Amino acid sequence: MRRIVALAALIVGLAFAQVPTYPENTVGLGYGVGRGLVLQAGAALPFSPLGIDTGLELELIVPTTFNNFEAWALFKANLLPALTLADLSLSAGLGLDLSYNTQNSVFGLHLGPLASLEIPGGAVSGYLGLGFKGGFSLAYGLGGRLYLEPIALEVGLSDRYPLKVALLYLW
Repeated sequence: MRRIVALAALIVGLAFAQVPTYPENTVGLGYGVGRGLVLQAGAALPFSPLGIDTGLELELIVPTTFNNFEAWALFKANLLPALTLADLSLSAGLGLDLSYNTQNSVFGLHLGPLASLEIPGGAVSGYLGLGFKGGFSLAYGLGGRLYLEPIALEVGLSDRYPLKVALLYLW
């Protein structure tokens, strides 16, 4: 039991993104509390260097006033896809996120670990990145997906919004 608690604490400590570590083909629409509409998409990238699964996640945050937007992209590599934790699949990888906010003309770049724990009918994922966004900064995200094939309900929090709820289509 101690090992499970220690490993869970390590995962939560290292990983805080709402997107899974493994690549998925998705398109969706959501709402970020205090931010506005969130258009998002995800894709498995066609090249896999050294047999590593790679993917790209995109988000466009559009305030309800439509006066500015924020674009975010996460390039991810699933480095350890076959870990297990108490009979549940665990994936760990590395992510590089890029962001741009038109309101402040601020560009951001962060690099950090990703982790996903698959639970029955869903997944819990996290990301923590160190980098630069108008100065030294920390990017984070924590979220979960409930899969109701071919759709998924996603709930997440991140450095970009305090809470987001989205409906995704997967193929």
